Amino acid sequence: MSKSEIKVRAQDHFKSKINRLVKPQIQREELKLKADINVILDKGSENFSKKIGADKVIQKLEKATEELEKASRLAHTFFGNASLKNTKWKSSLIYNLGRGGNKSKTVSVKDCYEQLNTWAEEQAKEIVNGSSAGKKLQYLKAIQEKAEDMVEEANSPKELSEAMGGLFQNIGIAWDNKLPALPHKKQD
Repeated sequence: MSKSEIKVRAQDHFKSKINRLVKPQIQREELKLKADINVILDKGSENFSKKIGADKVIQKLEKATEELEKASRLAHTFFGNASLKNTKWKSSLIYNLGRGGNKSKTVSVKDCYEQLNTWAEEQAKEIVNGSSAGKKLQYLKAIQEKAEDMVEEANSPKELSEAMGGLFQNIGIAWDNKLPALPHKKQD
């Protein structure tokens, strides 16, 4: 290691300080974006469903599912009653008539709503990422990445500290925190 390189311990210190200064702001912006996404989702899942035409498909599937359930109950009742007429039939009765066999190949209403909510959330994220809060979050993450790169590429702690001061000034954070003055003791 040459004399112009920063020691690993110093690099770790700089990285820790970067995280300590930038991470709270990034978390704050991420919380704002999550709140914005939830507002959009609260308003928009039903509207999004109508916009892409999924509401009609889901309504048809709900109706078909109800009909299937009615037909399944009718089949259970019929075969259950018919099995009572013959002992051999009763002993060979299959209890899961029309159920379970191909569940993985069927699409339920729940599946549709789950897919719709996933798509609506993705659309909301796109909208929010394009907003000023989304751009601010991207900027903060870029500042953090740039600062971490600067730590790895720096030759001296003094140069790095000065460079960090200039970089963090862009987001309103002071790299070098001044210590608060202690109050003077009153002489009795």
